[in-house]
Amino acid sequence: MATFWLQNLISYSLQIAAIAAAGGLLLHLLRIRIPKVRLFCWQALILISLLLPAIEPWRSTSTEGDVRVSTSQAIPTAHSQKSRTAPISLGTLALILFGAGVTIRFAMLGLGLSRLRGYRRNSRFAPGAFENLQRRIGVFADMQVSAEVSGPVTFGLLRPVILLPEDCLRNESIACHELVHVRRRDWLFTVVEECVLSIFWFHPAMWWLVSQIQLAREETVDREVVAILNSREQYLESLLALAAARAGFDLAPASPFLRKRHLRKRVASLLKEVSMSKLRLNSSLAAFVVALALIGWLSVRSFPLQAAPQDKIDAPGVTVHQAAIAVLHRAPVVYPKDALAKGIQGAVNVEVSLNESGEVSDARVLSGPEELRNATLQSALQWHFANDAHVAMKTQITVDFHMPEGVNVGIARTATPGLPGDDGAAVERINVNVPESLREKVQSNLSLHVGDHVTQSSLAELSAAMAAVDEHLQVTVQRLGESKGTSITIALANAAPAASPAGPGKIRVGGNVQAANLIQKVAPVYPPEAKAARIQGVVRFMATIGKDGSIEDLQLVTGHPLLVESAREAVSQWRYKTTLLNGNPVEVVTQIDVNYTLSQ
Repeated sequence: MATFWLQNLISYSLQIAAIAAAGGLLLHLLRIRIPKVRLFCWQALILISLLLPAIEPWRSTSTEGDVRVSTSQAIPTAHSQKSRTAPISLGTLALILFGAGVTIRFAMLGLGLSRLRGYRRNSRFAPGAFENLQRRIGVFADMQVSAEVSGPVTFGLLRPVILLPEDCLRNESIACHELVHVRRRDWLFTVVEECVLSIFWFHPAMWWLVSQIQLAREETVDREVVAILNSREQYLESLLALAAARAGFDLAPASPFLRKRHLRKRVASLLKEVSMSKLRLNSSLAAFVVALALIGWLSVRSFPLQAAPQDKIDAPGVTVHQAAIAVLHRAPVVYPKDALAKGIQGAVNVEVSLNESGEVSDARVLSGPEELRNATLQSALQWHFANDAHVAMKTQITVDFHMPEGVNVGIARTATPGLPGDDGAAVERINVNVPESLREKVQSNLSLHVGDHVTQSSLAELSAAMAAVDEHLQVTVQRLGESKGTSITIALANAAPAASPAGPGKIRVGGNVQAANLIQKVAPVYPPEAKAARIQGVVRFMATIGKDGSIEDLQLVTGHPLLVESAREAVSQWRYKTTLLNGNPVEVVTQIDVNYTLSQ
């Protein structure tokens, strides 16, 4: 899941960068010079950037892959392999860094607000300061004298405060500038911008956008002050005097009179009269909006956000109420055709027993219509929970069946797994079609990579590694036409009950779970011809175990021809404990892997 969110964060960051770059270029090409209009345009850019995730269509993803085969693992050779502890992935580290940066920035914002409160508490009220000016502008604020600030600072919304150094008490230009900020309620925008920068602390485009907004805001206020005082020279002298005094207050969320990095542009803006006809202004704004909409659409199409992976969809009319324990993945639940035909509906409550890995080792129905129990049980037996405690436990799930309207119920078909390519064929691509909760662990445990050569031993090693990650993972290898390369697909079993070739009265059970019920095992004999040819690898069967525990049918999935007969002869003699569901014996369909390994 960390990789999923990191990919979306990268895509969103690229969208913001594209919009910021396009907006800046458009303002330059359209020669929009009026500060008030530029401020509006910059604020529109940042607002659109923030709203993009809410207004754009998220590209949906699915946890289902192209492979539709059930999987399990049962290796008759007596050895077990412990799963390796996966290191922290790059995606997780990046998200930790992002979260740490956000936390630090918001902590700095909180510290700044606390410092402003302290400055206000330590300042003294200046009675009668600029009373005539406040009446003239129609704005009133607490004029406070503070020895802790080097320049004027304005903050507060309901009760605004203007902090002034002692030497600014007689400077009408400075007071007027701060009172205009109060009238415009600029402190609220300043705090919002600081919050935005706290979230996007890593994004240079967002810092640049906020900087341009602050510059345009100060230029706008400068022009309003000059219009009120009708004295451009007096105001410019105040600007330059504070610049010489190195005034500034960038460490707290307040509206400072001067940021020195903006001084040159503010002075140039005051000295240069800029005017645009109404027609030109309207046409430029219209062109800006149209071009920006086009750029936004292109950025969304080029860097789309991905919706959270969706679990497999249950049949129409089925609602699953999952347990309090998180589910890593599960098989879909289908509505039995017989129950649909009879109009049977209701809730089925199932108690499931989990092993240390979170896999369902047993399930029993507590209540519910008889016709709906088998479908619920067959799905529940293939759920995989997040068992962080690594202890056996029990939990309950509830499945509601209600008659869907106008839905035709059909039976899906499972796809046939691809056969592996020739030994030595190079891997051209690896498809990992698993939920995001498993993706990082699967990728960190891959023993084959693009460019490696596939052999029976390397394929057996990969299968064992994936089984250590999750018993339900299926590894298939397919030949890629004339390129003579191979494609490896790692996916979860799609053990939909209605799609199962097992038919009525049969259930699928994971191989590791079923292996615990093995009571008679005949070890396969390594064929001399295979030994002489140094052939090794995995022979995989889809086995049907009868109600009495004997092997009734073995269907070959994959395996070297010289190894198949030996494996078939041995496995056909195996016997298992009888599997019971609600006290009744049932047939079981499972996958059995026989691993042939030559001693070195």
